[in-house]
Amino acid sequence: MRLTVPQSELAEAAKWAARQLPTAPLNPVLAGLLFTADGDGVTLSAFDGETSVHANLDVDVADPGSAVLSARLFADITGSLSKTDVTITADDRDAQIETRNARFDLAVLPLADYPTLPVAPAATGSVDGSELAAAVAKVKMAVAKIGEGAFAGMTGIRLKVVEDQLELTATDRYRIARHTIPWQATNGSRDAMAVIPGHVMVANAKAFAGQAVQLALPASGSGTAGFDTGRRRVTTMLIEPSLFPHKLDRLPRTSQATASFDAEELAQTIKQVITVNDGDKPIWIAFDGQHASVRARDTGSAQARFDADFDGDLADIEAAFNARWLLDGLDAVTGRVDLELDTPHTPAVLHDPDDDTYSYLVIPIRDPHKAAAA
Repeated sequence: MRLTVPQSELAEAAKWAARQLPTAPLNPVLAGLLFTADGDGVTLSAFDGETSVHANLDVDVADPGSAVLSARLFADITGSLSKTDVTITADDRDAQIETRNARFDLAVLPLADYPTLPVAPAATGSVDGSELAAAVAKVKMAVAKIGEGAFAGMTGIRLKVVEDQLELTATDRYRIARHTIPWQATNGSRDAMAVIPGHVMVANAKAFAGQAVQLALPASGSGTAGFDTGRRRVTTMLIEPSLFPHKLDRLPRTSQATASFDAEELAQTIKQVITVNDGDKPIWIAFDGQHASVRARDTGSAQARFDADFDGDLADIEAAFNARWLLDGLDAVTGRVDLELDTPHTPAVLHDPDDDTYSYLVIPIRDPHKAAAA
């Protein structure tokens, strides 16, 4: 195999593919990047046993072939090179990476040991890559960091086709983040759903920005799913759909009142008062029908008011929240935001009053005084 490629394109593709891999895979060959060069260019592939990624580059291929090179070492080397053409030569024993003023000699990993890569199902629709990346950024904070047994599905982001929309939902039991983007069905397909591992979506969302993304989502929610921009392709095994708490779609959304305020102002107010909190201690948001305030009490006490408009009866409502969860929801919106409330102990919903594509449900702390004393 012998090919020549611009350093900037090669380094970016190698870095993207290499970061998908675990640091110590059970199969040593999976620490490598698979290079497949032919008349159409070269494809860099990485596979961790569940998710495969592929970067396609249009390059000058002098000698077609395949080779497996250490992913992180190759990414480090190409990232350190100056912006010039890079020539890669490899056989079944070793490989050389060369520029006009540098040369690196590497051992190759056994090509025969590299597993067959999974194939994505046929595309079921497409979305705008920038909108998909923005949607992932808005829901990722609600993905559970750890989930076992019946909670394993909460480590994923559910993608669900609802008519002409693709709905992204994440939850960790304490909050639910949801965002919808336009969906263009392929061949009239409007029935698709998949629970994608959260770390896969987060690691790759930015790679989709600025391009149309073809999605392959199974109707059953089981098996594999694929994302393809033509230049970048991701195929991943799905989380068993029954492990995701679909019942959250049926949660009643009632409110007796709504407080409307500036998202940044409330976020700054919360950040001010939590300076007296040690760890994830609660904050209280109080409404008296005319004014709104945030208070905290731990190593000291703090209280600050913020401007809000009211619709409905908020007299004497005071609800306790985990400050970090509330700030996560506020970070996803700008400008005016509504907080819908029913009682101090029922879920509250944050959303943009002028944009119904995003909502963030957060559960108040039911026993804040016990949480504050912990």
